[in-house]
Order: sequence, then C-alpha cells, then structure tokens
Amino acid sequence: MGTALTVPATDNGHNVLLVGTPLDRKVIAEMHRRGGSHPKLDEPCSRLVTAIPVDDLGSEHLEGADIVIVGVSSPGIGWAVDLLNNLMVNRLPVAFVTKGLAVRGKGLATYAETLPPQLRQMYAFIGIGGPCIARELANRQPTASIYGCKDLQVAERFAALMRTDYYRLSITTDDTGVEACAALKNFFAIGVSAMQTRYPDKKRGGGQSKNPTAAAFTQATLEMARLCERLGGHPATAFGLAGLGDLHVTVGGGRNSRLGHGLGRNQTIMDLMSNELAGETVEGVDTARALAPMILGNAAIKMESDDYFPLTFAIMDSILEQKSFVLDFANLIVR
Repeated sequence: MGTALTVPATDNGHNVLLVGTPLDRKVIAEMHRRGGSHPKLDEPCSRLVTAIPVDDLGSEHLEGADIVIVGVSSPGIGWAVDLLNNLMVNRLPVAFVTKGLAVRGKGLATYAETLPPQLRQMYAFIGIGGPCIARELANRQPTASIYGCKDLQVAERFAALMRTDYYRLSITTDDTGVEACAALKNFFAIGVSAMQTRYPDKKRGGGQSKNPTAAAFTQATLEMARLCERLGGHPATAFGLAGLGDLHVTVGGGRNSRLGHGLGRNQTIMDLMSNELAGETVEGVDTARALAPMILGNAAIKMESDDYFPLTFAIMDSILEQKSFVLDFANLIVR
C-alpha cells in the first residue's frame, strides 16, 4: 500500500522517497532490477519515486518532507515509532495506513490515541481508511478513501496533495472512528466471509447463497458501529467508507476472507493457521485477541451478547475458544 500511494502523489507532481523496512530489502533490490516495479504491483513507479532501504535513510531526508506516511504492519509499529523518533528533527504530520488496536492502561485504544504521545515530532496524526486495494489504486482504478485527523485543515492539506480524478478523498475529524473501523473490519470480515461457504447455492455449480452473506454483512456493520463507539469513535463512521466500505473490500478477498471461508466449511482456526494460512498474519485474529479483555471482561456486553453482539461472539468463540463457527440467525437484529 505504501508503494501504491506513490501513484496519486506522483501523478500530482510530488517527489516521493519510498523507504523499505528491514524486511523489504529484497523488495527494494527487485524494484531496482525491475525498473522500479514493485513485485506485487503491475506497473513501475514514476521517476519521481526514489526507493531506498531503511539503512540509507537519514534525518536529512525528512527535513524537507511535507508529510510522512507509515505503511508497516501492526507488529512493526513500535519499530517505526523508534525510527521516526531518532530521525525526525522537524515537526511533521504523520499519516498511517497501519491498522490495529493497542492496550492503554487497563483498556483498549486506537492508534489515534496511543501514537501521538509516543512520537515526539508528530504534530498531527492522520488515519487513512476506507476501501482501497493497493493493486487497484496503483492501476488508477476509481478509489474512494477517507483521511481522519482531529485538525481538519491538516487533513485537507494532505488530501489536496493526494486527490486525483481516480483517487477521491473524504476527510473527517473522527480519526478514532476511522482507526477503530480499520481494525474492526478485518475481524468482522471473517464472520461475513464464513457465510459464503457455509451456505453454498447447491442449485448452481460453485455458487454462493447471497442472502446469508448480506444479513451477516448488515449485522457486522451494526456491531462495528457499537464497538467503534465503545472505543471512542463516532458510530456513524462505521456506516461510511471507513466501516462498511472497507468491510466490503475485505470480504471480497485476502487472508481474513480466506480464514472465514475455512470456518464456514467447519474447519477450526488451529487447522487453518497450521495449513492453508501457515506463516501468514491474519489481522482479524490479532484484533480478536486485542478485543478479548474489553469484550469478555465487560459484564454489560456479556449480558447483551445474545441479541446485541451475536456475530462478535461467534467469531470470538471460533478464534479464542477453538470452537466451530456458529452464527444463529435467530439472534440477528433485523433492521
């Protein structure tokens, strides 16, 4: 995604420094061999992109930057914070495509709350959310995303740098909601995707029954809104690009979707993570583990679980209790 974001930026005439993490050394080397083409994307980067390994990054590179965009996975967020604290000498806005939840005290919080105190030279946190597949953005397919920042002027300045005819951007002050939904959609995509294999259309070869998936998708959005609110975001954010829009894309494919398909076929998470998904990071599983203290330790949510969070608990049982995935449609709230 970090590489894909260089496409709208350079289409607008901006120079971009693309920095690979220690895990990306082979990727950077291959990009140089392939004329600037990322191995997972179709087209070479613009000549306005300079790709370097992190070992070559110095504080002088950040001095003239307009903005820093962080695209590491959630396990690498601590590494990224340390790196920026060592190299950032000027106060800059920092935007994140990293998605996840973090422990704060005895509770749970989004990166919008936990990262600003950690990054000394970050004067504004921006969360990038919404339905965006990296390859499609890199191919300039019409894409709508949302930038969340408590300072709306900062969000708009960043959006102005990135907005193109094909990359359409919305802005919001609800950075917490954007970040909450970005993490939660991975979790809920597991349960929605399970419907696609649990209820095949037996009258059509390889077909899927659409009604069960649509019902679970609606339920996922409702529960996402409620959990978003509990994490400090605005529930309405779950009904826009950051929530249901991103959920739709995630159900359409990827590791969370593949895990859900396996659960829908009555496989266990242990079996799936030991075979088809061995060695892969499934973000929804990490989100489930992060949510566990808040969900399982909250008596009010427990009391309401049968009719208020049925999909949440069905997914949690499968991931944390190693149970078969069961969603009782009699418990769904139909609206």
